[in-house]
Amino acid sequence: MKIRDLVTISMGSLVRNKARAILTMLGIVIGIASVILMLSVGKAAENFLLSQVASFGSDVINIAPGSGEVKSGAPNPQTKQTLTLKDYRELKRQPWVEAVNANVISAGPVTYGAETMNANIYGSTEGEIEVFSTSIVREGRFLLSDDVDGRTKVAVLGDKVAHELFGDASPVGKQIKIKRQNFRVIGVMEKGGTRFFTKLDEIVYIPLTAAMDLYNKERLNYLAMIPRDISPNQAKEEVRYLFRDLHDLDNPNGDLAKDDFRVLTQDDAQQNAGTIGQVLSILLGSIAAISLVVGGIGIMNIMYVTVTERTSEIGLRKALGAKQGDVLGQFLAEAIAVTSVGGVVGIIFGVILSWLTIQILNSFQPGWSFMVSVDAVVLAFGVSAAIGIVFGFNPARRASRLSPIEALRYE
Repeated sequence: MKIRDLVTISMGSLVRNKARAILTMLGIVIGIASVILMLSVGKAAENFLLSQVASFGSDVINIAPGSGEVKSGAPNPQTKQTLTLKDYRELKRQPWVEAVNANVISAGPVTYGAETMNANIYGSTEGEIEVFSTSIVREGRFLLSDDVDGRTKVAVLGDKVAHELFGDASPVGKQIKIKRQNFRVIGVMEKGGTRFFTKLDEIVYIPLTAAMDLYNKERLNYLAMIPRDISPNQAKEEVRYLFRDLHDLDNPNGDLAKDDFRVLTQDDAQQNAGTIGQVLSILLGSIAAISLVVGGIGIMNIMYVTVTERTSEIGLRKALGAKQGDVLGQFLAEAIAVTSVGGVVGIIFGVILSWLTIQILNSFQPGWSFMVSVDAVVLAFGVSAAIGIVFGFNPARRASRLSPIEALRYE
């Protein structure tokens, strides 16, 4: 039997049994859509992680508390806090340091008159502007070293904080309250978007020392610096030598496990983010693959039922001269047609669901970008066709081996 005849007969059979064909396709549609959705979200997550890491700047070095063996960029509240104001001041004095910033991070309500907004409170230094290119003042000025040294109660507002508390009016010179204490607004930042999962527009910057007094903290959350006239990797080693001395660590062999701090360059963070994204994609893809297998088993079961229902038809065809290969080809073609059509529909639904998911994620955390991997689409369609062959083969072979006489007698 020619391929054209096989396609015509199989499609005709599917059209005559629309309800059964649609139910058979449903598992494949769900499976393929799940694969497209999961792989697209996984790829978007990887790119989002990398974009957040890149927002720090290529030459920025981050120093955080915790073992030097742990390669993670985000502060962990369970980690013992070991960074001090002395570390910041000593690091700032080094000739190989271009700029350095220190942070104490908290959160809470910020009030102006009857208006209140929950914001992130960043105890920071003048180095914030020098280290991070995303920190730009729109109105007024940023913190100065005199503000930090004098423990001055002044504040610089993120764009959203300024808008929520003051509307279109200028907040510069006004008094806001943080933990019932007055802080004079000296500046407003430009819209900054996000940096390493932090919404910059929802930050209130106050002097580092004032934040330590306000929240009764003796330790810093992290430090960030830009090296001068040396490479980031050289700067990492210099930081380690300096901090081992400052922290009185007995670590002559440079064992990172003995350090109570960790030093990360952008390359380290990007490598970790890329690994996390790849693992996430594999995990999500594996979960979605389960639905494909379930869909394939559903096709096999329905094809077995189809063979049983059409036993008399098979017997009649074989009695009229149809060969075993013709019957095998017909049922196999039907299975492939069902999975192929289901694959196309699943791809369309998967793309739509991926777009909707990215829009929802963007509403909570800006910076996600919609993308559909061409490899994922090709893989999904190829897998759907393969499922038709793999799970449709046994029912088709069973149909082809039926005896014409026994098939015609079947009721």
